[in-house]
Amino acid sequence: MSLNDRQITRFNQMNDLLPDQLSQNSELISAALNFLSEAGYKQVETPIIEDSDLFARKGGGELMGLVCTFLDARGQRVSLRPEFTSSIIRLYIEQNNNLNNATKWSYAGPVFRYRSYGKMLLEQFTQVGAEIIGDQGINTDADLISTSYKGLLKLGIKNPRIVIGDAKSISQFFDTFVISGPAKQFIKSNLGNIRAGNIDQKQLIERAIESGLANGKGSMNKIDFGSGTLSELDTLAKDQINKPLGRRTSTEIISRLESRMLAVNDINEFSRAVDFASKLVAINGDSNNSLESADELINIAGLDPGFFQPLKSLLSQLEEKNLPIKNLSLDFGMVKGISYYTGMIFELISGNDSISLGGGGRYDKLASNLGGSNSNALGFAYNIDAISEAIK
Repeated sequence: MSLNDRQITRFNQMNDLLPDQLSQNSELISAALNFLSEAGYKQVETPIIEDSDLFARKGGGELMGLVCTFLDARGQRVSLRPEFTSSIIRLYIEQNNNLNNATKWSYAGPVFRYRSYGKMLLEQFTQVGAEIIGDQGINTDADLISTSYKGLLKLGIKNPRIVIGDAKSISQFFDTFVISGPAKQFIKSNLGNIRAGNIDQKQLIERAIESGLANGKGSMNKIDFGSGTLSELDTLAKDQINKPLGRRTSTEIISRLESRMLAVNDINEFSRAVDFASKLVAINGDSNNSLESADELINIAGLDPGFFQPLKSLLSQLEEKNLPIKNLSLDFGMVKGISYYTGMIFELISGNDSISLGGGGRYDKLASNLGGSNSNALGFAYNIDAISEAIK
């Protein structure tokens, strides 16, 4: 058989939709967009192909390992969009940030990403989602989560569940340990592996020693950042001192900042952080029980007892919006997209078979990372293909 006689089949996991499936998906997309329109979201459309740097700045290696990237005819690196959020924020920035009130946009279309790192199987699925740009506060978070939940009910999902995490808490938890930024990121990036049992504490510590992130002899590795250190330290100290100190004095905070500026990686402190991370990712389930366990952790870490008050307020507001408390759970080990989320994160789950139907969260720094001014933002997306499967 010559090459010209070879049967050409569907590429990777790209979608062919027969009439019945296409009709159902189209109805779901239309119903979702209509629901979001009634909730005040105006639909926009962005290109399927974007400059690769757009996604690299959003999630770094955490996202780029899943993105289909190639050179166009001009030699420019471009990518098929793996999600919509980056494109929506780019569009907002290109409007010169001149939308003074909170901007509420919806969108729909296909996205493309590799199924997992190291496996070159490109997958296509359809998203419908919503973003709020230029607004902040627990009430806005609650409104977005409530909208996502009630939208699933409109689409025919019975008894959907919401799993809520808190990216901000994870970052603040790790700030209680005197280890360097790279060491913190190393532990954060392995939270999923710890949770899945793919690596234990001893193995993680050994990897950190091998990579030079921790000193196996228990002494400290220091890196001199130059003459700008004192100036930056002073700025950081003033910024921190104006915030709630918990049980620490301003002198203790300055001492901790100075240590972190010098990239201190004592093996004992690093081990404590790994042990803490293991306890952190184990907290998930019923919201009340999870909060009790989390309160115990912050007590051990010496944080302010009111540390989780914003999260508790969010849960309270969700109840006021008639979201059944039995359908809400907390998961402090939720690490997906943690490199760019800055606050609450959540996943939407089908009630019967635990299929992930979508999710979202707050990402207040993304606009500035993409070259715009600081703009608070949050959003969520439905996976239409997963919802179609769940309602069969």
